[in-house]
Amino acid sequence: MVPDYNENEGERETVSLKTANRSLAVVSPLLPDSTSGLRAWFYLVWLSWRRQARSQQMVWIAVGLLLFSVSLVAIFTARGAWSMRYWRWPYRQGPTYMQWADEVQMLASLPDASAEGQGVQAALAASVRGIILYSGFPIFSHWIVFLLFLSFLVPLFNLSFATEALGGERESNSLIWLLSRPLPRPAIYLAKFAALLPWTIGLTLGGFVLLCLVGGQSGLLALRLYWPSVLAATLAFSSLFYFMGATFRRPAVAAIVYAFFLEVIFGNMPGYLKRISIGFYARCMMFDAAGDFGVQPERPEIFLPVDGATALAVLLGLTVLLLGIGTVAFSRAQYHEVV
Repeated sequence: MVPDYNENEGERETVSLKTANRSLAVVSPLLPDSTSGLRAWFYLVWLSWRRQARSQQMVWIAVGLLLFSVSLVAIFTARGAWSMRYWRWPYRQGPTYMQWADEVQMLASLPDASAEGQGVQAALAASVRGIILYSGFPIFSHWIVFLLFLSFLVPLFNLSFATEALGGERESNSLIWLLSRPLPRPAIYLAKFAALLPWTIGLTLGGFVLLCLVGGQSGLLALRLYWPSVLAATLAFSSLFYFMGATFRRPAVAAIVYAFFLEVIFGNMPGYLKRISIGFYARCMMFDAAGDFGVQPERPEIFLPVDGATALAVLLGLTVLLLGIGTVAFSRAQYHEVV
């Protein structure tokens, strides 16, 4: 008896569908047993976090610079560089500031015909001693926090991971595989951003903690006062560099140009033009937090700072705005170059 053609064709189609389903389950780890979109999104976050763990060249450079900076700060701390106690006046051969304050105090204790003169000398000696004893924190803030960490290390730490989140996918031609997953593009964009945040926050805040711990008492005070501004700046820089990774073909180059040229130029311009700089608002938060400890802009009439609450609102709003713009741009982009 000749088998019916339709029955054989149906069996072949059933076997083909089962084979295709098994192949799809092997090829696509983003398809769990459940078809829940939320589970797929969390799986993409976990998978992207694992991919970020593969150390890239920029990450190794950032870690090396961090270790070098920590070693340098430890050496300066051991030498007492965060205090004016060992500074000499008026030349290197002269007495230190603390020796000069001791001499002034000794002179104030000598008998003098004028009681007013003794009072002025005693007040002068006490004020000089107070400035010397509490000078470590402003010095540490200026040289380590503002110049080294905020202006150089924070942008570098963030662009090391943020530009690779999507930029690495484009350069390795694996973005087309990612876009073929059963998730909408906005969900993919937000999942990749959520996956890079533990790395950028961990490297930036972790690096800041290390620098402050080896900075002695001045560093511990800086850690207590400045960590919220470092966190807010990290979120803003991460969203900006992540947006560059989704937009530019060579995002690391664009991020470096922005961080070490445009950010520095705009951040040091007088007037209101510096307010387009992320570092400006982070500094304003730091000035607001440490104002009682003598940390203020050198020339407030030129720097024109804003209060800490406004600076925090701007940084968080900028993070959300960049994420929204990046989500729309990523959803509408064609990415023909990845095929």
